[in-house]
Amino acid sequence: MDELEFRRRIMSDPKERSSEIVDAIKADNANSKFAEDALELDAHIAKAMAVDVPEDLVDRILFNQTSYSEYNVVRPSFARRAMATAASVAFVFGLLVGQVNWGNILVPPAQASIADIAIKHVMDEKPFVGRIDENVPSSQISAKMMPFDHKLGTHFPYHVYYLNHCGFGSENALHMVFQGEKGKVTLFLTSMPTKQAVDFVQQGMAGIVEPMGNASLILVGEEGENVAKIAENIANIIKPMS
Repeated sequence: MDELEFRRRIMSDPKERSSEIVDAIKADNANSKFAEDALELDAHIAKAMAVDVPEDLVDRILFNQTSYSEYNVVRPSFARRAMATAASVAFVFGLLVGQVNWGNILVPPAQASIADIAIKHVMDEKPFVGRIDENVPSSQISAKMMPFDHKLGTHFPYHVYYLNHCGFGSENALHMVFQGEKGKVTLFLTSMPTKQAVDFVQQGMAGIVEPMGNASLILVGEEGENVAKIAENIANIIKPMS
């Protein structure tokens, strides 16, 4: 189960603890923290919405209706007070939502650079994908590239440990982890465009963003990895569909 699917299921049901969810929580501290935050928020909401009904509710409603029909005097009815209480509950709920660290739930803001998004994605998923070796064949890589209007023109020259689709900022991306010269390298192919090639070094990692038509190819490896050379090798074998 990838990070996006895990978070979607926890947000829809914070109390779900299927075998897949439990495994994902055990495998990643970030997943465990996310599940705890979701449960805490769910408990706050339940507490805020727990409004006790007065025992004399029926009598008070009947009294208000009678008073209005006999004297045509406008009084604040219990229903109006209940609506006011509900509005207060909604306001409290809004405050609770404001206190949640949504940075762990939402993708980075739209103005974040492609490099920033890539680095955060690699850091967040490193504990999970670091233990996987799917030995992915080139045919499967081409199939995963199809939604981005690209395919492999020949055999992929590196051992691929992991391959999937993922959320990438406001777009989707192909997410691949393969063996570089010094260590594992993460590749993203996304429909988020870029105008020019960009090299970057952040948090002990080196990366490059390469424009590829209306898409972008992003590589992130350990600092010292020659990602520019790897990007050149890969860019030569990735072809547009048409």
